Amino acid sequence: MSQFAPILTGFTPIRLADPTPQGMSLEISAYAFAKSQFRKREHEDGVEFSSVYKDVRQKFLNYALPQDVIKRRQLVFFPKLSDIKFDNGQFSLNEPEHDYLKLFDNYEDLTPKDIKARHGSYAKVVGDCLDEMYSGVDEAPDDLIHVTCSGYLAPSPVERMVSRREWFNTTVTHSYHMGCYGAFPAIKMAHGFLSSSRFSVTPPKDRVDIVHSELLSAHCDTAELKAENIITMTLFADGFIKYSVVDEEWINQRGQPGLKILAFNEHLLPNSADDMTWVPGSTRFHMTLSVMVPVIIKQSVRPFVENLFRRINLDYEQERERLMFAIHPGGPKIVEHIQESLGLTDDQVAISRSIFVENGNMSSATVPHILKEILEEPSITRGTRVVCLGFGPGLTATGLIVEKV
Repeated sequence: MSQFAPILTGFTPIRLADPTPQGMSLEISAYAFAKSQFRKREHEDGVEFSSVYKDVRQKFLNYALPQDVIKRRQLVFFPKLSDIKFDNGQFSLNEPEHDYLKLFDNYEDLTPKDIKARHGSYAKVVGDCLDEMYSGVDEAPDDLIHVTCSGYLAPSPVERMVSRREWFNTTVTHSYHMGCYGAFPAIKMAHGFLSSSRFSVTPPKDRVDIVHSELLSAHCDTAELKAENIITMTLFADGFIKYSVVDEEWINQRGQPGLKILAFNEHLLPNSADDMTWVPGSTRFHMTLSVMVPVIIKQSVRPFVENLFRRINLDYEQERERLMFAIHPGGPKIVEHIQESLGLTDDQVAISRSIFVENGNMSSATVPHILKEILEEPSITRGTRVVCLGFGPGLTATGLIVEKV
């Protein structure tokens, strides 16, 4: 029997809000932080808003991701350009038209509602996203895996959608809270679901859908003026994408392009458990992000990739010049450090960089967006192997090798 190699295909991103230019998001965020800090100190003698605002803007210069690094980001819950007025040095923000988008008690300093209210809004947005993703799709998948690190409900929006469509034979699996590397375990699950059916462990299956719904804008907070809060508020973006994992016969019948799965690898990196965390709080999920993360990744990535290639009996160095890379750009330095450590050309990481510049960090949805561009890029020919890399809380390193078919 030939080796069974499921294939990734049908990458379908969804946009639910017009992207906010990074320059505008920085201005609004800095102003909101300043208003929040001023409210805490306004009864102190001699404290003026202008001095607080000046201090906040200096911290943004030190820590925020500038517009030459990220051009724009999709931010569903962030004030829209049409809601913003600027008069005599003061911002004025109109509340959104729809109640489910009203995620803040105060739109001057973006004072957050509690986490229950945020999840209610999350349910509405993801429900709308799923309706758009599956508009015109009549054939139910055998399995549907929902990936997110930004909202959890039972039943989930995916379960409600499957029930509403009467897809009673579709099994829903939730793959949650793994952050930026979340696509990798989901793809491994889908591979396993198809493989188990091939060997009669489960009924026959030929398509597993994976859906990412990342709403990081639901977790912004201006209450604490800390470097990590400024970084996360100016780095992360919302991202929504659907794709399928199918067998080769399914692809051949439809004549679609795809990415054949060749190898997986995943493990925790030593002495890194506290360098990246993502913990629920009373109003939002809280992130910690150590300055050591890029350093740890740079030190560990080459032996990790070499081991990944050994799993398919190949030598990384011999293959290196013929490869393309889908690297999760967790921040502006991550791709640069990995490129240097692995000895890659600019062309090999160009799509990873461009997705980051045009979208920001969409957490688990980022690598699927990169794979979509690689699959659609005509200069990347069939037979090209693509190395996918992601990193997240743990600190966890994940890898995947696929081949364009």
